[in-house]
Amino acid sequence: MPTPLPSPFKTLAAAAALVVIAGCQPGPNPRPVPSVAQIGSNLKCPTGDDPLSDPQAGWGFCHPGEWKYIEKSQGSQSPPGLDLTFDITYSPTVRQPCTAATPPAPGSPRPPSSPCPGDFAFMIISTYERGSSTNLAGWEQANLPGPPVGESIAWGNSLEAVKLSDGRRIALTPHHIVILELHNGLLDLESAMAPRLDTWKFVY
Repeated sequence: MPTPLPSPFKTLAAAAALVVIAGCQPGPNPRPVPSVAQIGSNLKCPTGDDPLSDPQAGWGFCHPGEWKYIEKSQGSQSPPGLDLTFDITYSPTVRQPCTAATPPAPGSPRPPSSPCPGDFAFMIISTYERGSSTNLAGWEQANLPGPPVGESIAWGNSLEAVKLSDGRRIALTPHHIVILELHNGLLDLESAMAPRLDTWKFVY
């Protein structure tokens, strides 16, 4: 039976502990060089966008520069991993008049969003250990009860990705499974995030 790969979560935790211990030593202490590649440094965001990266989770992406967000984290035991939630508010530097979007008729496509200052929504990005799963279908069967039907999509440099019928996107990376869950409020996250999927970088 092959030896399982070391978990990046555990490796990063050990590295962080060593940095803390080193910081307590007397004498001059130059800033330590991170042992993990800094994801945000290799994101090429278009003008008007900002990079968002999480070295522990091992991913990064570009988002509208007008977004302000509050990030919260919570560990997951089953499956093992990390859930990050983002409360997002549209906060442009220059406030301009906006028109409230009219809800589309049933069955009609959603019109382009016209966000107003203060519009909000939230998203969840979950990063789980891949375990012994060799593909997305195997991981879904083992971890998602009654997984919805999905269609194959391109998502950054992931090895495999699908968009489920309930709107969630799932990516398979070398060591992780990443799930993106968008919850539109007055701010239309789907219209903002869908065209930016190609900006994602997965390093684990």
